[in-house]
Amino acid sequence: MLKSKNIFDLRYRRNPDLQWKMLEDGTVELAMEHKGVFAAIAHKVFKRPSTSYIKLDELGSFVWQELASSQDVKTVSEAVHSRFGEKAEPLLPRLGQFFNLLERYGFITRCP
Repeated sequence: MLKSKNIFDLRYRRNPDLQWKMLEDGTVELAMEHKGVFAAIAHKVFKRPSTSYIKLDELGSFVWQELASSQDVKTVSEAVHSRFGEKAEPLLPRLGQFFNLLERYGFITRCP
């Protein structure tokens, strides 16, 4: 049986192999390389680019920068609330979904 974890106790870190850059407007752009057989076929046949660029919004860019030091979710959420206040609400559901998406695509990993 799996132990349920409190979201506040989870720690994440950015994937060191992921290419990303800070844009002039202060937002972050992640580079997602398409790998595998189907991606290669799509690239050759349909002229699909081998890399997609994902631009994070202001809140996502702030969270991405906070993950530089693999902080726990509680610390990140407090920093987001201090910076954005009510604009970030509902904060915990948004952060949970954001972390799940980043983890699913391999942009971040959970720290032990």
